Amino acid sequence: MAIILRTSIGLDHPSVQSVIEVAEEILSENKILNTELLYNIAKRRLKLPRKGLLSIIQFLLDKKILVEGSRFTKESVLSSPYRNNIYNFIRAHLGAHFSIIRRKAFPEIEGKTESAGQLIWHLEMLIKFNYIKKVKFKKYTIFIPIELDDELGIFIFLLRDNINKKIANLLIKQDKIKKSDIYKQLNEKRENVYYRIDDLMNHNIISVIEEDNNKICLNPKNKDIIVKILNKLQI
Repeated sequence: MAIILRTSIGLDHPSVQSVIEVAEEILSENKILNTELLYNIAKRRLKLPRKGLLSIIQFLLDKKILVEGSRFTKESVLSSPYRNNIYNFIRAHLGAHFSIIRRKAFPEIEGKTESAGQLIWHLEMLIKFNYIKKVKFKKYTIFIPIELDDELGIFIFLLRDNINKKIANLLIKQDKIKKSDIYKQLNEKRENVYYRIDDLMNHNIISVIEEDNNKICLNPKNKDIIVKILNKLQI
């Protein structure tokens, strides 16, 4: 007897789980995922209505549980100790860029090291299965969890910089201050501070108070989240 699917399906639906099991069986035979093959085997074995089965397969593709042409599922892609290390590092160090990931999250495992090209491949696999995404910022490629907003990822990346962090913390303490006074209080080179102030202004972390002698402050719209980021980075 054909199984009638509910209008709304999710991963916990028995029919969805059955289709995943068929996909895993195909992959276990060292085959890449081919949705036409998956459809034919699942149709024969599970006796699902055509429309319902197609909906399940499309749902699994949309959610990146399955990826056409891959040898993995969303669950099995983390079975690699390298990818697992990389993913956990990115979650723990939001806004990390490629060089940091290679240096700190790609150590020797069982006496083996992998190349930059292999790290790129592992990162692309995590991107393909919607675990992470990459955000371009100037010359950097920043990697963040898929659920994190791009702008928030850039905020975190910027505030990891020591001088940027000092500027933001100073503005928390003093609320507003003349641009020309900041480098003196931080005991940093003026050009280094001015460059970063411009950067922070361009990315909505600080703003100018024109009616108050052009003093600068943390952007009021983003102040709460900036304070939270700084508190987290200082833990």
